[in-house]
Amino acid sequence: MAITWISSQSNNAFITLDNQGRIAISAGLRDIIGIPRKTPFALVFGYDAETGYLIAGKPELVKADAEPFKFDTRGYCKRAATVLKGADITIKAPPVRFYLIGDGEAAKQAHLPYPKGVYAFRMED
Repeated sequence: MAITWISSQSNNAFITLDNQGRIAISAGLRDIIGIPRKTPFALVFGYDAETGYLIAGKPELVKADAEPFKFDTRGYCKRAATVLKGADITIKAPPVRFYLIGDGEAAKQAHLPYPKGVYAFRMED
């Protein structure tokens, strides 16, 4: 009998750091976070050096001592280099994707020790 394993990783909820220096938020992730389509928005970012996870949340829900990143109506922000530098991440060649871990807020997942209102992302292999 063969077992087919099913990943909890969402394939349509991700953050992309592209080769034009932009951060792009996927439509699937916008739906999960609750960001209406075709509206500008802001997110705060953090990085967990121990796990290598990128952390993001809405600035109105997360107490972060950081300036939010502002995104246009398409879900783009021209500050990818700031995220990479702040997280001390070196990538060989963009684009790189960070996929949502689980199916929602990190605080609702027992194995992720993060505060309410944040989402955790793992860099693609």
